[in-house]
Amino acid sequence: MSPSRPLRGLAGFLLVAGGVLVALRVLHVGVPLIFPGTRPGPFSVASLEEARGRLGFAPLVPAYRPATLGAGPPSLTVTLGPHPTFLAVWRGAHSLSLTQRRGGPAPSHPPTSQALGGVADSRWWREGPANHLVLRRGEFWVTVVTDLPARDLRRIADTLGPYSAGGPGPARAGLRAPPSG
Repeated sequence: MSPSRPLRGLAGFLLVAGGVLVALRVLHVGVPLIFPGTRPGPFSVASLEEARGRLGFAPLVPAYRPATLGAGPPSLTVTLGPHPTFLAVWRGAHSLSLTQRRGGPAPSHPPTSQALGGVADSRWWREGPANHLVLRRGEFWVTVVTDLPARDLRRIADTLGPYSAGGPGPARAGLRAPPSG
């Protein structure tokens, strides 16, 4: 046996191992490009309709939207795993963050939280300048964080509804202008 024989065996092993690693990396990067549904996110989406398409359910959005949240559209984010989640954030003189998650455990809340009067399956509390609200809506957990006055939490909870591209439902109207009255 010549001394070059073991080196050739080692070189062959390194070449095969390197080839396997490159192939695995190509699969790791390529599969999500070919099958976008395999990516867990988060993804920024341009519209509620796109969010619905990625999530498989209609996002809940409040019809009540004070002008102090700003005139622009909210930023929309979708995460697919481990539990499909929708996040909408409005920013103006005040801010509102709404997170809707399908399934999973209840979002954490402090022991001092209390039920929001007149709103079923709810817990609310104040933390610094922000009011927090956790709601159960069917199979969904909804978390609202806002620096709007606490009195607005009930109105936000009462006007939550599924987005509908087909009609002028309350959720769709809420993205365009504050309600009259």
